[in-house]
Amino acid sequence: MSRSSASPETASGLPTWMRWGGAGLTALLAVLFVVLLQQVRGQGQRLQTLQDRIQSLENAQDLERTNALEEQLRSTVQRLQNLEGIEQTLQRLSSEQENLRLQIRSAGRNSSRSVDLEPQLPAEPPPVPPTQP
Repeated sequence: MSRSSASPETASGLPTWMRWGGAGLTALLAVLFVVLLQQVRGQGQRLQTLQDRIQSLENAQDLERTNALEEQLRSTVQRLQNLEGIEQTLQRLSSEQENLRLQIRSAGRNSSRSVDLEPQLPAEPPPVPPTQP
């Protein structure tokens, strides 16, 4: 028997079926690796999508809070303006009252009658402008 007539199994030391089996396992591992990479990539994309959705929801909630705060600020400014108007009316009425007191005092000095120095207050206070909520 010559060496050239030896079968391929004896030349490499492994039977043919083992070489085919090794090649099949290598191909299987390569396919599993590619599938695993695709799964990881898909999960990364889904995770990014979820993070984007969470961010947009948080932004929407922040916008709603900002709108509510703006509405509260407008309401407060309106109330302050109403109070300023009431304060001006009160100052005007106080000055008118003081002028009336001075007129009564000067009229009391000029006449022989006794005049009450304190004027009678009206039965009802002046109407207060309604506040808008």
